[in-house]
Amino acid sequence: MPSLRSLSALACAAGACALAPASSLAAALHHGVVLSAAHHQLKLVDRSHRVSDVRVRSAGGLRRGAVVTVRGGRAHVRGHVGRISFLGRVVRSSGRATVVRLGDGSRLKVGGNRGGHGRGAHAASTLTVDLQGLTPGETVLITISTDAQGNVAIAIKVEPAATDIGDEQQAGGYVTDDGGDGTFAIRTGDGRGLRFEDPQQLLDAADVGECDTVDVSYHAEGRALLADALRVTGTSDQGSCAPDPQSSGDDGSDGGEVDGVVTALAADGSSLTVAPDDGSDATTIPVSDASVLDGVIVGDDVAVITDTDGTATEVDVLDTSGEDPGTGDGSDSGDGTDA
Repeated sequence: MPSLRSLSALACAAGACALAPASSLAAALHHGVVLSAAHHQLKLVDRSHRVSDVRVRSAGGLRRGAVVTVRGGRAHVRGHVGRISFLGRVVRSSGRATVVRLGDGSRLKVGGNRGGHGRGAHAASTLTVDLQGLTPGETVLITISTDAQGNVAIAIKVEPAATDIGDEQQAGGYVTDDGGDGTFAIRTGDGRGLRFEDPQQLLDAADVGECDTVDVSYHAEGRALLADALRVTGTSDQGSCAPDPQSSGDDGSDGGEVDGVVTALAADGSSLTVAPDDGSDATTIPVSDASVLDGVIVGDDVAVITDTDGTATEVDVLDTSGEDPGTGDGSDSGDGTDA
């Protein structure tokens, strides 16, 4: 029976070495396949391929691939498998090695250690690692297979970004700050403001800017929220991301300019009603001051300028008679009647 030390060395020889410890989890009953065992802690893979830490009284004699039931801190072996698959989130990747974050919060290095390095390098006859071009934030399914001769093969398959790897949380909203300082912030649909640390530069990789809407997978480390994956879903028109009303030009309710015929004027000079030239329904527009309507009568063709609140600040009567604007109205001269 190999010792715990040799089991640990075998894991490194296979290119799967835990880089960071995860918190222990104590529960009455667990089922799963052992990914690693050390001292009083097991990393178990459940049926959904998610990894969790389980505290046991002793991990002695357990090795990767053991199918166990843990009850009251005691692990009972039910069988053994030669292939184990588990989910992770890519933290960084090169042509030789990939570091992933597992569902229990720990990190795992896949590849990079190939024979002749450290204890137990002799334990695996052959090591084959299939590393695709991986991007930080991607979800991957890692499969480690070992045959009767000790040959180890590690394959990595990219999964949909929304795949749940374990302890991560999800949030969606629009970006309110992409200051480029290694953090970004979003405003969620329920009005919460969340700020994420972005050590993987996910925001830059996705070419995301303010007002883009995103779905973020993240986990907490202390009081900090660390982004694990990010997916762009569109562009927001909410809050500070609403269109500039001065540039819309066709909607009285959102500001801009409304062109049409005056159909009614409030008796107290507080508003006018306009039938827009584009054929849309007549709209009643409040005015900032009654003097704005001086000289305006029902039937005039007007251009109504509104502010960001949709209030008319200027009403210009348009000349639609077709006459030369330089001629008078016949009341003060020169229209040829004296010739």
